[in-house]
Amino acid sequence: MKKAVVTFAGLMLTIALQAQITITRDDMPNIGDTLRVSTSPILFGQDPSLTGPGYTWDYSTLQPSNQIVEQYVNPNTTPFLYQIVFNLNVANLASPIEAIDFIPDIDITDAYIFYKDNPANYVRAGYAATLMGIPIPMKFDIPELLYTFPLSFTSLKDSSLSNYSLDLPNLAYFSIERKRVNQVDGWGSLTTPLGTFDVLRVRSDIYERDSLYVDSLQTGFPIVRYYTEYQWLGNNQGIPLLSITVEGPMTTVRYRDIAQNFNPIVVFTEDTTICKGDTATISVDVSGGFPPYNYIWSTGEQTKTIKVSPDETTTYTVLVTDTQNGAVTGNVIVNVIPFERLELGSDTLVCAEASISFDAGTDYTLVRWFVNDVLISQTQTFSLDTTGIGLSNVIVRVEYEQGECSASDEISVGFYICGSIAEQEMLRLKIYPNPAKDYLIVETGGLFETSEVLIQDMNGRPVKADVTSGDKGILIINTSKLSAGSYILKVSDNKRTGIARFVRN
Repeated sequence: MKKAVVTFAGLMLTIALQAQITITRDDMPNIGDTLRVSTSPILFGQDPSLTGPGYTWDYSTLQPSNQIVEQYVNPNTTPFLYQIVFNLNVANLASPIEAIDFIPDIDITDAYIFYKDNPANYVRAGYAATLMGIPIPMKFDIPELLYTFPLSFTSLKDSSLSNYSLDLPNLAYFSIERKRVNQVDGWGSLTTPLGTFDVLRVRSDIYERDSLYVDSLQTGFPIVRYYTEYQWLGNNQGIPLLSITVEGPMTTVRYRDIAQNFNPIVVFTEDTTICKGDTATISVDVSGGFPPYNYIWSTGEQTKTIKVSPDETTTYTVLVTDTQNGAVTGNVIVNVIPFERLELGSDTLVCAEASISFDAGTDYTLVRWFVNDVLISQTQTFSLDTTGIGLSNVIVRVEYEQGECSASDEISVGFYICGSIAEQEMLRLKIYPNPAKDYLIVETGGLFETSEVLIQDMNGRPVKADVTSGDKGILIINTSKLSAGSYILKVSDNKRTGIARFVRN
């Protein structure tokens, strides 16, 4: 029984030791790292001072007020004067920070924090900034000690005393005296919006005296500060997973985080109106979030812009998502005005001694008839024969309007000496693709033994194209050598003639 107790105690000790971690140089940031950090001024009733061995900290409800991306670069990429002061013996890592404005009327840019790491420790070597266009390195006489390696729950308390002063003649005087005392005061499990991690908890008490004298104001601002930093360190994280700074009644929280959307996706849409039978191009304009964006329309299409041809007023919905799974929907209403379309029918052949008549009906407020682009009539009905045309092909086009809507249609009409060819012997042609590019397929429904294929341009001039006959009266016409434009196709056998019009792109 006694032996069993000892074994159980040993097992518990092993488990406890396994749950603890050790922080080394490998857990610090490296050149090229970009680490996303959120800040939150609210702790939701949490007491950051609570700690101990095997402790569980739950900060999963933190809500960010803003977010930055901390970058770590080679000091050799900073302004030249910085490099001289923060040489390899002083610093081997730099992190740019946002421009600061604590000195009134002085423009401060190109601000950096410089660090030095080695297997023994990780220190803050100082700061640098460009004031009024002048690079000013601010190196601590003794680097500020952040961590001593290896860092574990049994590590001893350590401290550092750093100071720096900056005298800008006729402008300002600034100095920093900072004492930092570090102690590991706990280990355990930490949960934040980023996840759950095994951590070491480090408490740092900082005593600081800042002095600022501005010549233009003829006054100084001595500031004595005491604040406590609580940091939770994890393996392979680069920076603290969570850092809470308490200074009097003020508490500031910084933590590693996923990308937060402080600039939400905004969708701009515009409704449109079309006449029935027309096509509307609808799109969505998007801003905010984390582009590029993905689009899914209620039609199933996944592009920013789509074309639709509804027969009645329809609402189209688009779901827009970004790279961080932000999502928003937008609606576009396409209003449809009822409008009946006038169709002249298929291209046709007419016997020379006959005529062809067209009737637009009474629904339209304006009707115009054109033959080969020449206005011939503005009446409801229109008849065409060979008068002034002869034995040739013409394009008949009708344009018509009704209220806000207008449209047109056209066909090709060919006049021929029919002889014994009866109307029921007309050859019906089905052609595709139209417009054509390299080839045109013609379905005739079957040809008799003797057949003829003729292609003419819109001026009646014949053009050459290779024609291949296939099964069941299918013709394949090579259109690759034709110039772009419209053409008339005539197919005849010894009993019938057919006509069709096509476009070569």
